[in-house]
Amino acid sequence: MKLSLGFILAVSLAGLQFLAIITVVLTSYVTTEKVMLRQARDLLAEAGSNASEHSNSFLSPAREAAELSSRIIESGVVPENDIAAMEKFLFQSLQNELDLSGLYFGDEAGGFVYVMRTNESDEFRTKIVRNDAAGRTTELIWRDPSFAVVRKQFDPSDTFDPRTRPWYKNAKASRSTNWTDPYIFFSSQQPGISVSSPILSEGVLKGVIGIDIEISTISNFLSQLEISDNGSALILNKNGDVIAHPNIEQIIARNGSTLKFVSIEDIDDPVAQSAFGSLASTGLVEIKQEAQSEFHYQNENYVSFIEPILGTDLPWTIAIYAPENDFTQFIKDNRNRNIWLAAAISFVTAIAGLVLAGFILRPVQAFAVRTALVSQGEMDASEPLPRTYNELEKANEALINEISQRRNADAKILELNRDLSHFSRVNLMGQMATGLAHELSQPLTAISQNVDAAITTAKQQKTVSPDLLAILSDLDEQAHRGGDILRALRGFVRKDRGAMVPFNFNELLGQTERLLHHEAENHGVTLTVNVEQVLFVVGNRVQIAQVIINLVRNAMEAISASASAMREVSITARLAADHVEVYVEDTGPGIDPDVTLFKQFETSKKDGMGLGLSICRTIVEANGGRLWYDPLYKEKTRFCLTLPRQVEKLG
Repeated sequence: MKLSLGFILAVSLAGLQFLAIITVVLTSYVTTEKVMLRQARDLLAEAGSNASEHSNSFLSPAREAAELSSRIIESGVVPENDIAAMEKFLFQSLQNELDLSGLYFGDEAGGFVYVMRTNESDEFRTKIVRNDAAGRTTELIWRDPSFAVVRKQFDPSDTFDPRTRPWYKNAKASRSTNWTDPYIFFSSQQPGISVSSPILSEGVLKGVIGIDIEISTISNFLSQLEISDNGSALILNKNGDVIAHPNIEQIIARNGSTLKFVSIEDIDDPVAQSAFGSLASTGLVEIKQEAQSEFHYQNENYVSFIEPILGTDLPWTIAIYAPENDFTQFIKDNRNRNIWLAAAISFVTAIAGLVLAGFILRPVQAFAVRTALVSQGEMDASEPLPRTYNELEKANEALINEISQRRNADAKILELNRDLSHFSRVNLMGQMATGLAHELSQPLTAISQNVDAAITTAKQQKTVSPDLLAILSDLDEQAHRGGDILRALRGFVRKDRGAMVPFNFNELLGQTERLLHHEAENHGVTLTVNVEQVLFVVGNRVQIAQVIINLVRNAMEAISASASAMREVSITARLAADHVEVYVEDTGPGIDPDVTLFKQFETSKKDGMGLGLSICRTIVEANGGRLWYDPLYKEKTRFCLTLPRQVEKLG
């Protein structure tokens, strides 16, 4: 059978296109799979580092708090024989450190003071054991957050002696800070660990300060750790016990009337058993450095990672596993889809090629027929030529247009990839902000405790300097304020609404003006606050303050970057029907019309990330208000926001 030139051309083009697509798909699959597996291992290593850093940052504050408390007691600021002062000191320390479960002090005579959180969120319990010449008594005291007594009772059956406990004996023997092995707390039945530090006076042991900390928080962190769809992370103790797992119920087992940790060889996680059960075969899990490996379970390939937790003297190991398909399955599915898509495209291309070939060859065939007729003398050569080249030119233009529409599609894909990469970096910034907020809260707590100790010491002096007390009080207030801001930051990153309470909006604006006064002077900007009357609003005070500060700083930076003759920023607040309206206005150059405000990654700043206004709007809406830009106000650049109004004034 004789085939036409158009058919051969169409089939050839379709076949070549199919082979080219299949070659690209298979090559891309092989290389991409290798890259994804390498990225999977890197991701496991990164997750292990995150878990290690989180565990270290979670445990280090407890150790630092124990050592700081022992130094305060050794200095005499809190006498070890003053039970009332000791209880109040432990109570205040526990309030400042939200991650701690309890603080306690035991002495060489068997005396004991223990302050702990109860199952009630707003209640604390104190246990005081007195062992002196008058005899032994055990008193239990329940207090509210203001240190007021809720109830008391005595327990004559109690025989607790701190000197027999591991935390006391370890600190006494080593004369240094020590950790106990993890164990299940009796009261809360949660996994925990204790750290203790000796209190020495001229080399003589006076007692031991101890801290209980629930390590269930580490399990909660592991449950939120993004590894893969079916990946998991756990932490092993040196004896093979699983002390942290995304499902905390799997790590606690009952042994008669007591609770204990589950061994990695007995845990109800068959994949974890297959991956890490051999580590405890010798009775000890000793990992000196990170290691990656692969294993099989039920005909499926897995990747695993183990690493010792660095930064502490605890013999713990982080272990992570994940199925390879979590990282490569979508590549396999995409490969199969691409093969079928290539076949479909080739078939459609063949059909279209037949039509296109006929369209292209028609004028060429007409030209060939004319040539034959002229050669046979049946047509005059002077007659007009067929429109061969015009038709080909049109087809060429159509092809070029189709190709152009495909450079545009590729450009759009590249733009989306850049936005996705940018979003990934911003997500990492959120994680870093959470860790940074957690890290900074520790030195602020230490500053607050040291300032309290300094105030107490100053008041004990014969001559008390009012200026010194004022400076110390202001320093204490600023340290607490910094802690409030950090807690608000952590709450916002965790999508926590925070405390919605009524507060005096005038005071907030006054504090904002004082806070930004020096910054305004540096920018050469005059900052004014205009309020008609005393206003009360409802919301998260720290979050709302951050929004107003961000708007004012944006205004000052806009003025500073321009050559405006007038350099003024004003904050105006007035009462509306059921809300308070706030205007932040500036005499800067205005808003660039090419910038879409409140859209993520859109910014007019050279080094901006395009997140400030977007986050501000999210905060305001979370507090029941609105935030917008007023383009109709021509005198100045004006941003407006509303906040829910508190109808009755606070007492």
